[in-house]
Amino acid sequence: MVLSLPLLFFSGAQHLNINLQMNYWPSLSCNLKECQEPLFEYISSMSISGSKTAKVNYETKGWVAHQVSDLWAKTSPDAGQALWALWPMGGAWLCTHLWEHYTYTMDKDFLRDKAYPLLEGCTSFLLDWLIEGPGGYLETNPSTSPEHMFIAPDGKPASVSYSSTMDMSIIKEVFSAIVSAAKILGRKEDELVQKVLEALPRLLPTKIARDGSIMEWAQDFQDLEVHHRHVSHLFGLFPGHTITVEKTPDLCKAAGNTLYKRGIYLMPAYWIETPSRHCGAEEFRATLVVSRLLSEAFALQTGEDGPGWSTMWKAALWARLHNSERAYRMVKHLFVLVDPENEGNYEGGLYSNLFTAHPPFQIDANFGFPAAIAEMLVQSTAEDLYLLPALPRDKWANGCVKGLKARGKLTVNIYWKEGDLREVGLWSNEQNSLKRLHYRGTTVKANLSPGRVYTFNRTLKCIKKQPLPSAASC
Repeated sequence: MVLSLPLLFFSGAQHLNINLQMNYWPSLSCNLKECQEPLFEYISSMSISGSKTAKVNYETKGWVAHQVSDLWAKTSPDAGQALWALWPMGGAWLCTHLWEHYTYTMDKDFLRDKAYPLLEGCTSFLLDWLIEGPGGYLETNPSTSPEHMFIAPDGKPASVSYSSTMDMSIIKEVFSAIVSAAKILGRKEDELVQKVLEALPRLLPTKIARDGSIMEWAQDFQDLEVHHRHVSHLFGLFPGHTITVEKTPDLCKAAGNTLYKRGIYLMPAYWIETPSRHCGAEEFRATLVVSRLLSEAFALQTGEDGPGWSTMWKAALWARLHNSERAYRMVKHLFVLVDPENEGNYEGGLYSNLFTAHPPFQIDANFGFPAAIAEMLVQSTAEDLYLLPALPRDKWANGCVKGLKARGKLTVNIYWKEGDLREVGLWSNEQNSLKRLHYRGTTVKANLSPGRVYTFNRTLKCIKKQPLPSAASC
């Protein structure tokens, strides 16, 4: 008997160029760290198959994973178009989750036994993958920017170039992570770490295009699809940390310009109507031109529309830029009721059961939503805590949030009224390295000791210190 079953969308695969990662974005900031354990086991499995892929496909050390994986921890390039199949940075992106887990939990055993060996293997591949470019910088080649294309000098659409901004941003994050981890574990003299320290200042920097946006590739190419759903070249802003309001204001301005430029995303008609058909380059370009003209005609270049996962990524990006208005508009756009019979809807919204509208259903935006909200309310580094950095004061005038997590194993409670901070409670049962609190232009140094709850008022003055209740030690 022959059993005929419908093919699952994406063939039931895991996609590593945003989708799987977004599903875990809220796990740390929203105090759900145990939910990451299956992900770490999955990464461990991929490192085994990925070692073979690195050796067979690229003759490199370490391990690698591409854009598509599956139940069997597939790591080899998939059979498909280069714009999505030829992207060996999936494993590297996942490795940033390992370091993030440590920065939130301060779990040194996890860092030593689980995270560091995986980071070592990933770093070994990346060092072998980099080449010296014409300007003396270390670059990647070949390189793609997930699922996007550009207009080549001959006027034809292309997807493969060298040193996409996302490639370089992910590599910077991984290299910075292993250097920091090595210092904590007393391994900064390791040969691998020394190679990374030599490579870091030589990595091709993020560039600003002629139009004031972040360049997506090493060359200032014209986008084939101006309003593309992915914003891969902003990885350094979120979920990465190489673009920050305080340290890189010029890049932040360019990142904002990029988000305005991306604007509405319209799914190309050929994909909606015939998803399995491979259209020619000219038809592809014509479809995108029509989409672009439609968005311009209806003045929708505001970054508000797009698949739910894209909208939630943009919400987090706007939050990192401390732009509360735009972050709120992204979040609000998710809460648009969508008719489930409208199979052609790819522009976000929710079905009545609160599943995000993107036929077939993808849960990414459902998890991206709480992560974006958390970024609007609390942002942190190892030394800094930003309170209500992107609070839409007129929309969420009164409220409170309890139990959010910040880096340094810090728990945060915030209460605000009439759009203004009223009180914040901080505690940790670990020795904390947090030094500065930030709120609307005010910065104070905070000396936090483990096992105590600290309460600060609207001017960030500590008004109360008390022992940490045993029930609050999570």
